[in-house]
Amino acid sequence: MVDSAADERRQEIASLAVSRFALRGFDGTSMSDLARHVGLSKAGIYHYFPSKEAILFEALLGHSERLLATVLDAVDRGGDPSERLGRVVEVILYLYQDADAYHQAQVNDLARLPESEQEVIRNNERQVVRVMEELLGQLGAGLEISTIKALTMSTFGILNWHARWFREGPGRIELVEYAKLVTEFVLAGMTGVVAMRAMEVGP
Repeated sequence: MVDSAADERRQEIASLAVSRFALRGFDGTSMSDLARHVGLSKAGIYHYFPSKEAILFEALLGHSERLLATVLDAVDRGGDPSERLGRVVEVILYLYQDADAYHQAQVNDLARLPESEQEVIRNNERQVVRVMEELLGQLGAGLEISTIKALTMSTFGILNWHARWFREGPGRIELVEYAKLVTEFVLAGMTGVVAMRAMEVGP
């Protein structure tokens, strides 16, 4: 039987640890430091994890699984491609809102994990990218695969960068409105690319 309390505690430790890795760097963070940060003794943290690498894997795996599950749920709710795109953009933005530490850890420290563990995380990411690619492929029917792939990664460029600058508050755009704006931007861009490519081919 799965110990849900222990599992929740592991996830809590991993979440707190990844913020520490982002602040101090992986090498600059010791298990003793992590133990103090999460309110455990050194022996206590070793009860849950055998190493910093195991904590890093738990954090990055959990983030990638949450992202994939959230995106698949948004798509499964149906609607035409533009409606599904809007939902996917919105849920990704909400999930990314507090995920900057995970992104930093993934960019800086993923290579510290065994290749088999890296592949699990990358596979979850590839599935998320594939969902976006399929949606844009439906919206850009007739475009070459290489163009769809480039547009997909450009869309993720918009989504990934927002966490570095976006803040809600008085006089600022709210996240739901920003998600709508991004969706409109991508849809208009797809329409424009399709039209331009059709003009290049000619009658």
